[in-house]
Amino acid sequence: MRKMNISKLWRMRRGVISAALLFTLTACGAINKPFNPIDTKRTIKPSSIAVISGSYRDADIKMAEFITKGLTERSVYRVLSQDEIGKRIPAYPFIIAAKERDDKKDADEKVIWFQPSEKEKLNAMQAKLKVDYLFVIWNSQMLQVSSRNGTTYYVYPVGNMIEYPGAKVVASTRSIDGSSTSILAMFRSADYYIVDALKGASENIVDEFLDVTKSKKP
Repeated sequence: MRKMNISKLWRMRRGVISAALLFTLTACGAINKPFNPIDTKRTIKPSSIAVISGSYRDADIKMAEFITKGLTERSVYRVLSQDEIGKRIPAYPFIIAAKERDDKKDADEKVIWFQPSEKEKLNAMQAKLKVDYLFVIWNSQMLQVSSRNGTTYYVYPVGNMIEYPGAKVVASTRSIDGSSTSILAMFRSADYYIVDALKGASENIVDEFLDVTKSKKP
């Protein structure tokens, strides 16, 4: 497993809040849509796909690795490995600018996350990768929530799947997952729980992806 760097993981929108406040925020309607088609009537055909880390941050890279692995093992898609992406695009991973919190509506379940200025960059990537779909993923936020019972680390993945030719956004990701410390916490670093949360979030994305695209291996 790629070694995580805690300082890099927290170079994003982050915070420490109480469990009571988190419950309040969740009760108000936190969105959890791991893989949400933009048009439910449009068929997403199983073909070829590359999962793209939205930046060089460890959290984004780790999610791209987890999702790539899940789709390779469980779907009928032809999935480009992260190593193959790096061979075809030597500068990968690099920043694909995503929208800030103020650039979207809180209730929007089908956000196009990348900035319009990044479309040319994404199209250039697809031209080199020669796949039918790019699935770009970011971790937009992390929260460390502490209570008398321990600490939970929450991650907030966002992303888009883009179909080619045409560069049409066909699905959006906006979800949440977390991992809580246990009695073994004294023997584990915070990195362990952050990676566990990222893995759980990625597995949820893969599960929904397979359900929506009907692409699970028999």
